[in-house]
Amino acid sequence: SATAHGNLDTSVEHWTRIKLGRGHALDVVGLAWAPDDSHLVSCSLDSNTPIIVWKLTDLANVDHKPTHANVLINPYKILGKGIHTSTVKGVTFDPAGSYLASSGDDPSVCVWRAHDDWGLEKRIDASSGIFRKWSDSDATTLSSQSLFRRLSWSTDGAYICSTNAIVKNKHVASTISREGWAVSSAKSTASGAANLVGHKQPVVKHDNRVC
Repeated sequence: SATAHGNLDTSVEHWTRIKLGRGHALDVVGLAWAPDDSHLVSCSLDSNTPIIVWKLTDLANVDHKPTHANVLINPYKILGKGIHTSTVKGVTFDPAGSYLASSGDDPSVCVWRAHDDWGLEKRIDASSGIFRKWSDSDATTLSSQSLFRRLSWSTDGAYICSTNAIVKNKHVASTISREGWAVSSAKSTASGAANLVGHKQPVVKHDNRVC
């Protein structure tokens, strides 16, 4: 690639597609790499395959001139169907790669055991006190507000910073403690868990450098 002055543009990155994962029927709205790069997780608006785990342990041995036969990969695991009752819009691994957390418009946060059986460890929903239980009409309105619910883990892995939380009719950034997956609410108190107030609209994203 050349610049307007005729010199080579060294800032241009040349990407080659080496794998193509097919499994979602609707838009993919979130991705998360496992810390050891062995798996990629995607979430979609598709209720049949809300979360797909892709096993990519062989990437280091991929031929850089892939053919149609070896570029396609199939889902390794499908998570969330029947557990998340609305669209999933965010996924994130904890720093150690032991757990995967997902956030949906249910609203709920689900914690999955990564690299084990990929089973459900905990589902935190409206009964926890940090989410509002929505009616069907409210859920439709909520779903249209954002395509993203990008939750994150704290850098030490001790807390999940959740999106979409509401406490006392206030939009908050609510943290979930790794110890018992407990929250700070009128129904439950966890050491260190907190509700960060100040937002006027639903929280849709966290940065793990500050949460």
